[in-house]
Amino acid sequence: MDRRDFIKLCSVAGIGVVSVAAPGMIPRARAASSRLWVFVHASGGWDPTLLTDPKGSAMNSKGFVVNNTFAADEIKTAGAVSYAPSAQNEAFFGDAKYRDILTVINGIDCETNGHDTGTRNTWAGRLSNNTPAFAALLCAATADALPLSFLTNGGYDYTDGVSAPTRLGNGGALEALLHPNRINPVDEKSELYVTDDTLSRIRDARASRLDALRAEQHLPRVEHAMSLLFTSRLGMDDLKLMSAELAKVVAAFGDLGQGLVRQARIAVAAYKAGLTAAVNLSSGGFDTHGNHDGQHPQRLGELLDGVRALYDCAEALECRDELFTVVGSDFGRTPQYNDGNGKDHWSVTSMLILSPDLPGNRVIGATDDAFVHTKIDLATLKLGGKDAIKPGHIHKWLRKFAGIEDHPIVRRYPITVKGDLDLG
Repeated sequence: MDRRDFIKLCSVAGIGVVSVAAPGMIPRARAASSRLWVFVHASGGWDPTLLTDPKGSAMNSKGFVVNNTFAADEIKTAGAVSYAPSAQNEAFFGDAKYRDILTVINGIDCETNGHDTGTRNTWAGRLSNNTPAFAALLCAATADALPLSFLTNGGYDYTDGVSAPTRLGNGGALEALLHPNRINPVDEKSELYVTDDTLSRIRDARASRLDALRAEQHLPRVEHAMSLLFTSRLGMDDLKLMSAELAKVVAAFGDLGQGLVRQARIAVAAYKAGLTAAVNLSSGGFDTHGNHDGQHPQRLGELLDGVRALYDCAEALECRDELFTVVGSDFGRTPQYNDGNGKDHWSVTSMLILSPDLPGNRVIGATDDAFVHTKIDLATLKLGGKDAIKPGHIHKWLRKFAGIEDHPIVRRYPITVKGDLDLG
């Protein structure tokens, strides 16, 4: 089923698919790679000092304490990765099946502490407005023919018209799309609007009517428009494929789950059905200007639970080694507490990348005891150089790694940071 047909079908079910540029303006895709690109957004600005850039509670060289929750001798280490002794950190970073494919990048200079610009820089590598997310560029360059190429649950999904994101904000929309003949789409025992035999006859009648109407037309554009309208009702093969993969997920885990877990499972099912190349997963609640220590560890635990669910689901559907996952946030949080025991916006952050195609079990970059980024040598990745790691460096590498840096669409949005970061 063509993407434009699928867009019409999605609109009936309440799933938002943003329109793209007119036909002919965007080159058709080359074959999509056998990889699912997953971008996990911690919305609001996370605190890396409670994750993979931990700081002990002793007074630092600047005369203040970065955290009140654990001492330096409580910080845990697994392989090359140090992590805070909180939330679900040990269950994730202590597990070799994640750690061995994990690259931690600490001390990233966000160049901003604004939500919009920080989120855009994290997921597009540029501070400029009207910059598509990396996921959008990737889909435009490699997977434009897939009907759900860019599946998004929030985060930064701006496309500037180069590709069409499919938004799954409505929890019941997917079921309505997959099971249009059920009175209650989420209940597999629900009564049907019509019997399966009747539904088959309706589809046959629509097809016959289409053939008759097209035979009367002599204008190709009108004939094509008729085809789009009817195909949007009749083209269910892709949906059947996805429904079959979702059934496998339910068989493995009991249900699709909620929140980030649900997002992750739907993403893997869509990829296995051959419909999706990239997906945004999003989890909120990280903008902890008050009661930081009481709220933030729980949010981080939920985030890591969602990433674990992603990989558990991919393992159940036999595609775990095909995931490429990036986890990030708007920016970091201040090293000092405010008067409400919260932490405010800070332009230093971390990112996590998980891929079996990279070395894994490594940490690149660092911050000092006051959570200020340490400069590195971009070529050797050693500390003590002259360069600050910026989101643009990571995105220059991502574009090269994905093989899209020279695609004409991608070249419309140049990344101007100096130097190249080679992550392997």
